[in-house]
Amino acid sequence: MQQPPSQQPSEGLSAAADELRSDAQQIGSTAASRLQSEVDARKSGAASQAKSVSSAIQRAAGELDDGAPAWLKSAFQQGADQIQRFADTLEQKDSRQILNEVQNFARERPGTFLAACAAAGFAAARIFKSGAEGAQSGQGQQWDRSVPVDPGAGFQGQGSPQGGDLMFQSPGAGTSGSRTASTGEFA
Repeated sequence: MQQPPSQQPSEGLSAAADELRSDAQQIGSTAASRLQSEVDARKSGAASQAKSVSSAIQRAAGELDDGAPAWLKSAFQQGADQIQRFADTLEQKDSRQILNEVQNFARERPGTFLAACAAAGFAAARIFKSGAEGAQSGQGQQWDRSVPVDPGAGFQGQGSPQGGDLMFQSPGAGTSGSRTASTGEFA
């Protein structure tokens, strides 16, 4: 016996929703698996970098002169030991175990976790900034910000190597009211 027509479309929608849910779960598990395999592949490089940092800190602690405070040398050594333990953990555990430990630490000590995230973000920003500055200075070009740019010439970019800077115009002024960004003087 046939069901009333009003019930057939809802069954089709339910089947489509179940299929979408199943597909979403499959995509999610595939993405998680790929992420974990990528983390596992890269963790050995991170562990070797951490060991390198640890040994550099140990050397720095060893090279402190005898007049340096004992607490400073102890702080360097403790920091190096912590980084070494972190590197060992990276080598010994897979990505799922590390993720579980990070989640547990975040639940148990949320303030410390947030402070560590902020410190890591600050450190990453400084590293990226110094890398960008090194790339610019490594090109061997002179950056001359003292030569004004002709405002009618179009945008040349801030601190272009050919000598010029981004120009600003005061409100209501024509081309004679332009000034350089680096000095703020009117041209």
